[in-house]
Amino acid sequence: MVKVKALNHVGIRVSDANRTKEFYARVLGLPMMERPNFPFGGAWYGIGHNMIHVIESRDTGRKIDPTSPHIALDVDDLDEAKAELERLGIEYLDGSAASAVIGNAERRLTGRQLWFLDPDGNTIELRSE
Repeated sequence: MVKVKALNHVGIRVSDANRTKEFYARVLGLPMMERPNFPFGGAWYGIGHNMIHVIESRDTGRKIDPTSPHIALDVDDLDEAKAELERLGIEYLDGSAASAVIGNAERRLTGRQLWFLDPDGNTIELRSE
């Protein structure tokens, strides 16, 4: 079993990041957080100790995709989590292998990450500082 310690963020896919940013600022008044200079549009919003990540993307599918709507969970030990996923036969995309999709983001903002799919194709991110 992977030992989850906290919810970190929820990512949602949008078709127009600028329209969405205006909506979240005007309607919800959410504070915008610092975000790496990813090669795709988006924004990060703070809510207490958690965040909403708005991700501009038109791609949908059933492959592991860090830009798809996802939940992100903090774990104490990412290497232990990887070993457990491997033991369970669950395919994952390691953060170092995802640079083609997400670019070389600043690790101080993203931490160490990996992504995998649940049985229905929903993306789950595990991360650690």
